[in-house]
Amino acid sequence: MKKIVLMLLVAMVPFLTIAQKRSKKGDKQAVEQVEKSKSTVEYMVIKGIEFPMTNEGMDNKELNAIGQDVREMEMKRLIKPQVKLIIAFDFGNERNKEVSEMMRVASNFRSMAAAANAAAERGWEFVSANVLSASGNTTHYYYMKRKK
Repeated sequence: MKKIVLMLLVAMVPFLTIAQKRSKKGDKQAVEQVEKSKSTVEYMVIKGIEFPMTNEGMDNKELNAIGQDVREMEMKRLIKPQVKLIIAFDFGNERNKEVSEMMRVASNFRSMAAAANAAAERGWEFVSANVLSASGNTTHYYYMKRKK
């Protein structure tokens, strides 16, 4: 019986030592590389609101009296609308020099494309967009991201 127990102990020692993983320098470096490759991402929303700036007082009869076709005027309005655009950059709770600079120049943009191009120059990448139209106003949401 003593010989059997001794043989089991001798046979079990290699199995027990294999079960514990030994760390190596290569393993630590691999873990550090994985942690470095996980980069954080910043998100921003560009919100643009268009307010129509049309002559509401003129109806179809007045336009016809001037001698212009109502359908032609409507097509021109759709192609090149007379609107006032207000743009805001939403960075979340972050406040730094770049945020204040973007908010300062936001009033100078005449289109949403100009705002998106300005963000792209600062490293932001376009992700998605939504456009909502309600009560004559159009609201644009451009979603942007960049890696830190």
